[in-house]
Amino acid sequence: MMRNVTAFVLSITFGSVLQATVINTNDPGVVAAFQSGATVVNFESISGRTAQSITSYTSGNAVSPSAFIFDQISGVQFSVGGAVGTNEPALYSLSGGIAGDAHSPTTVLGPVDFDFNSKFDAGSMIEIFFPTKVSKVGFWLNPSRGNVELIAADTNFAFSHETETTLETAASVTAGNFVGIERPTADIGGFKIIGLGATGFTIDDFTFGGASASTAVPEPAVLGLFAFGLVILAALVRRLVPSTDR
Repeated sequence: MMRNVTAFVLSITFGSVLQATVINTNDPGVVAAFQSGATVVNFESISGRTAQSITSYTSGNAVSPSAFIFDQISGVQFSVGGAVGTNEPALYSLSGGIAGDAHSPTTVLGPVDFDFNSKFDAGSMIEIFFPTKVSKVGFWLNPSRGNVELIAADTNFAFSHETETTLETAASVTAGNFVGIERPTADIGGFKIIGLGATGFTIDDFTFGGASASTAVPEPAVLGLFAFGLVILAALVRRLVPSTDR
């Protein structure tokens, strides 16, 4: 009985605290808070890479090998499905009438098909792997492309060959918004971005990081809730355990 009571108290104390947060916003303050202390990649000047310049979102155009991104950014690896290290997303430099779709300044990351052609249509996807797990992943979505689905997992099987467990999903987040998922601790090892419409998507200002599980310090409000939970537990114990003075 005591074990059940303890579990109940802990669940009501922490159940509403240790939850993932889905970000889907245009609020600069929310974005700044999310990016604080994290790595932010705007895809400009990636060493050894040259973005492919495009003036329209056309599928089926051959992508230059120098535009592909796999592990050129420290702490993260990218894929579009298929063979890891072979099928990769590409850097696109937006110009002409679509230049304003990049959040900063002109280069974004977008899907490529298995024939190494641009893919701005249905079925577009980018897979991500973090060799060192993180607690938050986010980015700006292209305002001229479609909504996407987000999936955060404890790893990415294609990269690690370890069992993959989904941690959190966002069924549809909004084109033109900063979107992402933040977890209470650093347990995100894999991430998927899945296009929902027929227009594909691109991402910019890719953000990842956060405190590790071993170094995360509880907020004062969390500690206060824990103390409150202990008070409830003590009160329940006094009611359930017969007094020895009777």
